[in-house]
Amino acid sequence: MNIRGIGHRGYPAKYPENTLSSFQAAIELGFTHIELDVHLSKDGIPVVMHDYKIDRMTNGSGEIRNYTLSELQQFTVGDSEKIPTLEDVLRLAKNQIIVSIEMKNTKLYDYLEKEVFEAIQKVDMIDQVYVISFDHKSLAKLRQLSSEIKIGPLVNKLKRSHFRLIEKLDASYIAVKHDGLKEKYVNRCDGLGIQVVAWTVNSVEQMQRFKKYPSVLVTTDELEKYKAYHYPDSSTLQKVII
Repeated sequence: MNIRGIGHRGYPAKYPENTLSSFQAAIELGFTHIELDVHLSKDGIPVVMHDYKIDRMTNGSGEIRNYTLSELQQFTVGDSEKIPTLEDVLRLAKNQIIVSIEMKNTKLYDYLEKEVFEAIQKVDMIDQVYVISFDHKSLAKLRQLSSEIKIGPLVNKLKRSHFRLIEKLDASYIAVKHDGLKEKYVNRCDGLGIQVVAWTVNSVEQMQRFKKYPSVLVTTDELEKYKAYHYPDSSTLQKVII
């Protein structure tokens, strides 16, 4: 069964976020999408982590951009995992799940857009990803690299002015904080063929609200709770095998 929803950094309620085990869990649960975050290593490799520092998630400390990939992979996430590269995750996801790539802290890096795009090309997944960012200039750079790649601005609240931005970027998506959506703008996006993404919806009360927005693609940390709420007839007690 396909669960229409986005596993936020994989399945972080049960696994270390942005790790291969976390993404694999979302795939095994049958979700249609996963979301991840990318930064650049010192030697220009896109790596998957939310923060620009490794302090919170690993047994090391410091900024990602100050370590080569080889150095970064000496650190441990959780009990035994390593920081994955974007290519690692894309190869795991290929032909299984759509990947939302958020470019983080873009001003720290000179060539993030180029390196992300080249990783996507290398794995031949241009039709299975979309890229989002709060840095709309960064998205414009990515658009200059490719007219084909799907992109979407990240915003805290969807406003009328964002429709000009969507048109300017030739965006297919717009990702909005869950409490920043108005029905009239969701309807307008539907009419334009723009996919609205809501983040991050974790409580049953929040999930209930989005019942009235069936077109919206919902991002969640609580994958099994989301599955049980939206697909109550499915077996939500199945064991996730990693």
